[in-house]
Amino acid sequence: MPLFPRYNGPPLLPQICSVENLTLAWRRVRSNIHVARRGRSAGPDAVTLRDFEADWARQMAQLADELLQGTYRPLPVKRVAIPKASGGERAIAILAVRDRVAQRAVQQVLDPLFDPWFLDCSYGCRPHVGVPEAVARVQRYADQGLGWVVDADIASYFDSIDQRVLLGLVRQRIDELPVLKLIAQWLEAGALPGEAALPGEAPATPLQHGEAALRRVISWSAERLRPPPTTGPYAAAAWETPGGSIDGDGWTVRPPGLESHLWTAMMLARPAIDGAQRALPYLQRIGARRLAVAGAVAVGALALSEAVARMHAAHSRGTPQGGALSPLLANIYLHPFDVAMTSQGFRLVRFMDDFVLMCATRDEAERALEFARRQLRVLRLELNPEKTRIVSYADGIEFLGASLAPRARGPRLGEGLVDFADAERALREAIRNARQRVRRKVEG
Repeated sequence: MPLFPRYNGPPLLPQICSVENLTLAWRRVRSNIHVARRGRSAGPDAVTLRDFEADWARQMAQLADELLQGTYRPLPVKRVAIPKASGGERAIAILAVRDRVAQRAVQQVLDPLFDPWFLDCSYGCRPHVGVPEAVARVQRYADQGLGWVVDADIASYFDSIDQRVLLGLVRQRIDELPVLKLIAQWLEAGALPGEAALPGEAPATPLQHGEAALRRVISWSAERLRPPPTTGPYAAAAWETPGGSIDGDGWTVRPPGLESHLWTAMMLARPAIDGAQRALPYLQRIGARRLAVAGAVAVGALALSEAVARMHAAHSRGTPQGGALSPLLANIYLHPFDVAMTSQGFRLVRFMDDFVLMCATRDEAERALEFARRQLRVLRLELNPEKTRIVSYADGIEFLGASLAPRARGPRLGEGLVDFADAERALREAIRNARQRVRRKVEG
């Protein structure tokens, strides 16, 4: 039984590529980077936010055209390790600026399609809810007498997501091939390195990739470096910038009725696009202002060194943290877990890969923990044993950076009062007693 109903509305790709949606995506990407850092915010193609901004109208028109024509190719992400507050490091993906804009444009259209179907136990990266609401719900469960807590964390969640399973879940809701291809390409570009080639498939060597790429680079011409257009849908917004059957990539177009599990398997069973196709966008995106045609081969060799290192094998696991689409995909992937846990009556509060299960007894907590383990294994995930435990709420817990403990209980001002006069007398008596205590302390 599908967990998401099929979307039957207007085509999504025109909505994604509309001037309004892409412009909003660009504004949000730009607003995420402080002005002082825009000159140092380069992705793997060495194009900074300031470079992109200086040529904004042409870049956006080209991006929209590539998305509509199906010729858009994302670059492999650049991974940066940052320290986690709880210890250790977290790998964050740095995307090219144009890839950030494209992902944000897709996220803005897909989020309203999926979010209404998520359960209210999910609080991570969703509109109108967040950490305060998640913490408040845990406290409400504790006030109701659920004093045993399964405090759990999923091990390496973003790096462990099975892309075939994820695409199968996405395809329950949307069945538009160009959009699914975009998501599959981003997953491929951000997948973890080191996976073996698929059974029966000989992995291409870096030398083979390099030879093919170099031949394509040598044939690259000055036509690629055409000047920015003076007209087009983005020309009117020049104030945004400081200065004023088989498709094209070899994907077979499949009929909409193809079974989801077969389609997703074929989507990710393809070998990685060869090094030439990965190297060419590096050259195109550097731009005419920074690259002469005579230097194309040299620049191509530099770009190729990273592209070959990253794209020599097919991958099937992981979605990079740092892309605008990753939080939505992460919630989609754990939606079956939310449904399974709540259908058994367990009180779940989840914020991405951190979650708690509130239980009345320790026995119930142990059953809930074992059930959660089984459901996560179905999704090919495991709990982090160092961060998963069963504790009494009376001993206090840490959840999403908040220290939670039972609320203080005892006599309260006005407890049992039935009318305003009684409440006023009680308040005056409390104030008088407080003043007397202060006076005694001062005199003593």
